[in-house]
Amino acid sequence: MPSPSSLSRSLLPWLCVLATGAALAAPVEKIQVNPPPTKLQYTSALSSYQGYTDQAVQSWREANDRVGRIGGWRAYAKEAATGQSASDTPPAANPHAGHHEGGKK
Repeated sequence: MPSPSSLSRSLLPWLCVLATGAALAAPVEKIQVNPPPTKLQYTSALSSYQGYTDQAVQSWREANDRVGRIGGWRAYAKEAATGQSASDTPPAANPHAGHHEGGKK
């Protein structure tokens, strides 16, 4: 016949397993989840797409002169950033407009 201490040592792991199972089987409080919206709306990313349109052909000299008048590549960069088209009036006088900025110091 096994001794009482060896019997309790062999039953102890099983009692721990039963206690853990009972703790895990305890009912969990239900969390209220907001219901999903009932009205879905879809907007296509292509709804504002503008197809390619031909531009009027002009002489390259006139195009280069216009670029010089409006301020060069900076005018086009500003046009792309702001969405407003560059005007044909020259920018404020800048004595360094033709130089590369950020050179050696």
